[in-house]
Amino acid sequence: MKPTFTSITSIKSSKKFLTDHLPPMHLSLALTMVILIVALLATPLTAFAEEPSFQTPGFEGGVQDPRIYREMIFITGQPVLLEGELTISDRGGRVTYNYRNLSSADGEITMTRNVTMEKTLRENGGDQKTETYELTRFRETINANDNTYQSDERDNQWSKSSVYHAKPAATYFAGNWDGRKYYHINGDEGRVIVETRGNRVGYDQQWSSIDTQTLIHYIDYEHTNGEEEPLRWQGTAQVQAAHNRTVSPHYQDNAPTQISFRGAYRLTEQEENVLKVSYDLPRFSADGIPNRQRNLGTDSFTLDSNPTNEMLSIPQMRDTNGHGAEEPIRFLASLNAFPAQVETFGPDLPISRAEFARALTVATGHAEQKHEPERRPSFQRATREETLFADVGEEHPYRPYIESAYHNNLMAGVDQNRFDPDGTITRAEAVTILIKALGFQHLAPIQQYGTGYLDDAQIPLWARDAAYLAGELGLITDQSGYFQPQRQLTKADTAILLNDFIDYLRQDLRYDYRERILNF
Repeated sequence: MKPTFTSITSIKSSKKFLTDHLPPMHLSLALTMVILIVALLATPLTAFAEEPSFQTPGFEGGVQDPRIYREMIFITGQPVLLEGELTISDRGGRVTYNYRNLSSADGEITMTRNVTMEKTLRENGGDQKTETYELTRFRETINANDNTYQSDERDNQWSKSSVYHAKPAATYFAGNWDGRKYYHINGDEGRVIVETRGNRVGYDQQWSSIDTQTLIHYIDYEHTNGEEEPLRWQGTAQVQAAHNRTVSPHYQDNAPTQISFRGAYRLTEQEENVLKVSYDLPRFSADGIPNRQRNLGTDSFTLDSNPTNEMLSIPQMRDTNGHGAEEPIRFLASLNAFPAQVETFGPDLPISRAEFARALTVATGHAEQKHEPERRPSFQRATREETLFADVGEEHPYRPYIESAYHNNLMAGVDQNRFDPDGTITRAEAVTILIKALGFQHLAPIQQYGTGYLDDAQIPLWARDAAYLAGELGLITDQSGYFQPQRQLTKADTAILLNDFIDYLRQDLRYDYRERILNF
């Protein structure tokens, strides 16, 4: 039995970051200081991924597809769904939201809103950025039930900030905001105060992205309307909005038998927006006076984009037919993670470190990235001017993948100057690399624990956290009960492992950020 994964087992979303294992170097003591200098200069800097542009659209937790923007408002004392248009202009340091033609289904309630914010980005180390927004201009007008509610920047106190943490396989982010908005009713007939507390959490990566926001509104309404006894009520509303992008693979069989290939894989990308609300508002009598009963309720709806499809390459390999790993092999070959145009693949042959680097960079979306040559001290330039590793020459067919894996902190060399591209890779090393790519470095138990595998005692200390986490996350689907840490990874093993890794990125990780938060 595996030990209880107290923090995240129940949501299948815990992970642990472990550094890539490097074999020990046998160097003389006289060279120690030189080696330390070289090590510092040769260590890849964590490149911060571009700030994710993928996020829930809008200023107040609405959802949007290419044509429609929807938002729920509660200022009238009733939940009202508005639909209209939203355009967003992001000019680096300034972001503008322009809401137009928003109205209820019956057209009785309308809203216009214009928002301008100044955005400040600050780097907090190589893999972190902080994003802060300051409201500089605000205009909002709501017409409802013969009343006009107006607010501007003078009536608004608002602050929002998010932090982004870039890891090799994903960029994670979280943030919060606080606001207090004053509305004037018909000029001077009363006021509505809406206090908002909000937070957001999400990630952006190759196979899925999600931004989930939760806002809680506290509404204090007072309308004099020339009456001796003002109309007063209080209410609360919670708005949860999730904007999700998922890329899913599908195998498409060909109907005719007289065709040069049996079928092919395609990638389908689709965006889905989910809005879920719950509220505690007053219940009004026939003459509009709130009574002691409360209007409690929930509602939700979705907006989906039209899916986009991309057909992938047709693998030509023939020696995988009927193999237990045929499907994951052919899928990864369709992605170009494995060579697709070879007839003899050798699924049961050990995979080399160079081949693993290619498969890994493709699976994590880093294969096409270009990197500027590193600046090195003069004593290194004589031997390392053209190549990152001495044993990976300029003409090496896997050089772009190896250098991308290095620059994106996916893999490191076996020592300061060698990558060992033709060397093999063990299961312990491969699993450690994947856990590192996820960036889950603090999620394994601190106290002594068992990994749950029958060969637990054979797992080296540096791989124990990764082995434990891989099992908890479902990255190890082998039902034998053995981890086999020193087993050389075959090409078929790699296909299964990376296929499970991709499934985790596009399905299980999303579950923790959307379904669990929204309680679907």
